[in-house]
Amino acid sequence: MKKRVFLLAVSCKNGGLCPGGIDLDNPKEWIRIVRDDGQAGAVQGHEIDFAQPLDVIEFDGRSMPQGKQKENWVIDNHSCRKIGTESMKRVVQAFREYGYHGFWNNGYSYLREDELENVTQPSESILLVSDVRLYKNDYGKAKIDFTWSGLRYPMRGVSLTDQDFYDILDNEEVCYKYAIIVISIPKDADWTHPETGERRAYKFVSKVFGSNK
Repeated sequence: MKKRVFLLAVSCKNGGLCPGGIDLDNPKEWIRIVRDDGQAGAVQGHEIDFAQPLDVIEFDGRSMPQGKQKENWVIDNHSCRKIGTESMKRVVQAFREYGYHGFWNNGYSYLREDELENVTQPSESILLVSDVRLYKNDYGKAKIDFTWSGLRYPMRGVSLTDQDFYDILDNEEVCYKYAIIVISIPKDADWTHPETGERRAYKFVSKVFGSNK
C-alpha cells in the first residue's frame, strides 16, 4: 500500500532511527516506520532517503503492529523517497488534526505493566506544553520536564530521544516557553526494576518543536 507521511520525528533508537509522522491520507493517524524484523527494530538513514523532521516521504509498505504500537509500518522494496518539505505552520496543523493528545492516564514518566496492558489509546501523542526544560540528569541521560494541562509533568523527567539536542545538552540546559512535543510509549514493558521486579514501560519524547514567543 502506498503511503505519504509528514515526518515529525526521526529519533535515535538502538543504533539506528525511529522515524514517524502523520499519515497524510488520514491526519488523525500516526505512522511509525520500523524494520521488517518482527521486533519493530530501528531503520537506517538511507532507508528513508535521509529524510528529516518536516520532510514528506512516500513509500510502498505494510502495517506491522507490535504490542501497544499499532501504528508500526515497514517499507517494501526500498521504495521510500523524500518528495517535499513543509514549514512549522504544518506542524501546528498536524497537532490540531491528530487524534490523541494525552499522557496515558497517569502523571509519571512510565507505565507499570498492568497500566500498559489497559492502554487503549494510540502509542503516540502530540502535546502542546509550556515551561519546557531539556537537560541531562546526574547519569548523563537526556530528559525533558514540562507543564501540560495546568500540571507539571512528570515527577522525574521523561526520556528525550531527539538527537538534535544531544550535543547541546552536554554543555547547557535548553528552555522554551512553549513547545509542541511528540511523545511515545514502547510496544511492551521492557524495563525491570532491579529491586522490586516491577516491569515498566518508559515514555519518551522523540521530538521537541520549541518556541520562546
